Amino acid sequence: MSKKCLYPLIFFVFVIFITSCGCTGEQSSGITAVPLKDSGIIIVTEDFPPFNYQDEDGQVTGLSTEIVNEVLKRLDQKAEIRLLEWSEAYKTAAGDPDTAIYSIVRSPERESLFKWAGPIASYEAVLYARTGSGITIDSLEAAKKVNAIAVVRDDARHDILLENNFENIVLCDDDTGCVGKLMSGEADLWFGSSANCGYFIDDAGYGRAEVTGVYPVRTNVLYIAFNPAVPDETVSKWQDAIDSIKADGTFDSIHEEYGMSPSVIASDSGQQAGLFAIEAYTDGRISSVLRGLQVAAVTDAAASGEWTEIKPVLAVLEEKEPDARMWYSQTDGTYYTVVDGLASANLAERSYFPDLLAGRESVGTVVISHSTGRSVAVAAVPVMDGDEVLGIVGASIYLEGITEDLKEELPGYVFYAIDKEGTFSLNSDTGLISQEVLILDKSTPFGQAVEYMTGGNEGTVQYQLEGKTWNAAFRKSPLTGWTFVVAASDGE
Repeated sequence: MSKKCLYPLIFFVFVIFITSCGCTGEQSSGITAVPLKDSGIIIVTEDFPPFNYQDEDGQVTGLSTEIVNEVLKRLDQKAEIRLLEWSEAYKTAAGDPDTAIYSIVRSPERESLFKWAGPIASYEAVLYARTGSGITIDSLEAAKKVNAIAVVRDDARHDILLENNFENIVLCDDDTGCVGKLMSGEADLWFGSSANCGYFIDDAGYGRAEVTGVYPVRTNVLYIAFNPAVPDETVSKWQDAIDSIKADGTFDSIHEEYGMSPSVIASDSGQQAGLFAIEAYTDGRISSVLRGLQVAAVTDAAASGEWTEIKPVLAVLEEKEPDARMWYSQTDGTYYTVVDGLASANLAERSYFPDLLAGRESVGTVVISHSTGRSVAVAAVPVMDGDEVLGIVGASIYLEGITEDLKEELPGYVFYAIDKEGTFSLNSDTGLISQEVLILDKSTPFGQAVEYMTGGNEGTVQYQLEGKTWNAAFRKSPLTGWTFVVAASDGE
């Protein structure tokens, strides 16, 4: 038989064989592919390369997008991803049920507005100037002296400026617009990102050498955020999927594909996430009390100076926050509490009292309560009539209560916070709360570490204490001035 006749015969026998043993693609497994379930969530994002952007084919892609799609894949789900301007995306996620947004910075101001899964990436927020402008910045405070800073509306960088009381702000819909305002002279600085400044400079039609970074401000950690109406079970499944992506190396591979280091998120994510959670929870509790006091301070009852008028207003606040004792003080330091009425002690000698008499709010001073003997953080607001201080409404917030809540929510973490006067305001060892931090001998490793942490805004440090080497991440709260710390010893 010739080879020409043999080849068709062999092919015919092969086809019969694979058909009979169920090896064709249609019958290879005997299982029909299950269609992906709709996640029930609409996902929104912005144009913010390399994390999320639209490719040449009109598809939303990017580092964070790949993580989102990997989560959906592992959950056997699908979802629509919409690319919007940041302000519109943010308002959509905050206001519409069954929506999620990425890549979003998790901050104390946003904590209660969303449910969170992550972290998924990070970037450094940096102030940029026109090359050759002669502008030099050696602190965030110094940036208040320029005429204008361009920043994206409702972005976390916008929040940073607001929380630090900046008024010289020019708002833009996106970073490309910010670059335009910088280069036209409408703004002296652009508050941008080290991860994508080149992209937005290119997009605005300028050369990258025309823009220079002048001051790195903060490392922002990115998350996926869900509207509060999204069930907790759904958010938990997303978090579990993200954790599995990190555990099997997929997370690192995606970051490396985009030339990004996953180290800040992957190796230290637990510590960084714990640090953020502790700060966000604590600041959230104190902020909630402070807002209530600010409202109480402008009531007719507070202006009357009469305890019988003021007590019902403060009683409502105390009912909402049982871990705080509300009080009213006259300008001579005589004060009343909701529980005890007129107190026998006087507040005039407290370190925070002069600021209040000068018409300034006081937030975060740690003292031992005269009335309860417990460690408390003070939040207080002056009652004003023009420039005159009529009295003070305040709250003593129990620090042991906050600490125990944190220990319950974050078991296994070693954490503490140091106030502006060098006192432990929080400590996972509750017996140390309100104790002075022993840094008199700054030559000790711990003393040097504390000096370094309290002198900076955020970062990491290593020190030796009690025979162990500790690696600590720290961050200073703009609300209280406390330095929050999460530490882990080698081997943990």
